[in-house]
Amino acid sequence: MKTKQLIDVRLTRQFSVPPQRVFDAWTDSKTAGKWLFAVGQSSCVEIDARVGGWFYVAGRRNGQKVEYVGEYLDVVRPHRLVFALLAEKYSLNFERVTVELNVRESGCELSLTHATKPEFMQLARRDWANVFERLAVVLAQTGRNAA
Repeated sequence: MKTKQLIDVRLTRQFSVPPQRVFDAWTDSKTAGKWLFAVGQSSCVEIDARVGGWFYVAGRRNGQKVEYVGEYLDVVRPHRLVFALLAEKYSLNFERVTVELNVRESGCELSLTHATKPEFMQLARRDWANVFERLAVVLAQTGRNAA
């Protein structure tokens, strides 16, 4: 059986908060549950953000239950997360996702690279863009609440 070549989907987003805030939003179960689902609603988020640790995100998408699981391969707070991601509904193979956070004058820049199958490229790009939008809203809300 021939294996399909994976392609890298890359997205970048500027946030007006320090990298630590964005990193914490990725690694705190309660906070991640508010934004780490592209569409629909997450119902369960469990995160053990350490090398070898696992995460589980479940929710509903278009009326159907969707579950994502993964293992953290690299964790460098507050600059880098690398994890293997599996969404059984879409694929039985783990895909590698790299999140890098770099300090910028007005906050930070998040760069995400998701190695996926060509047929999932558009879906991955759209979903991660939606996730980034939701993350921006949560960061803005938590910024107001912290003041």
